[in-house]
Amino acid sequence: MDDLLRFIIAYGWQLAIIAVVGVIILGVLKYSGAFSKITEGKRHYIYIIISVGFSVGAAAVYLLIADAFDIEYLFTVAVAMLTLNQTFYNIFKVTPINKLGKKILDFIVAFIKKFLPDSEKPPDIKNK
Repeated sequence: MDDLLRFIIAYGWQLAIIAVVGVIILGVLKYSGAFSKITEGKRHYIYIIISVGFSVGAAAVYLLIADAFDIEYLFTVAVAMLTLNQTFYNIFKVTPINKLGKKILDFIVAFIKKFLPDSEKPPDIKNK
């Protein structure tokens, strides 16, 4: 929690939310089994690449919108976002928040499936 507070003080709540959204995106990718055909060891590297790409891209977009884009500041903000992203990803992975996230996604998928005709319903997602 101290890491989050330090990050918010240094970079603002907007970037903290963006970093946490990166964790949510990774969680949804894992939940959907997007990379389930790849071995677990290789998946880890894919998730890191996605986190790095998201952090750099989100930091660049944010700094452009805030009219504060500078390549050195971009690197600093992207590394800070990646650090916060990885911290929250690890917290998410080893705490009951992981199970809560799966239950929320299960509820959302089941809710959406109620409104789809049988011919358009996707197959059940297998959580691995």
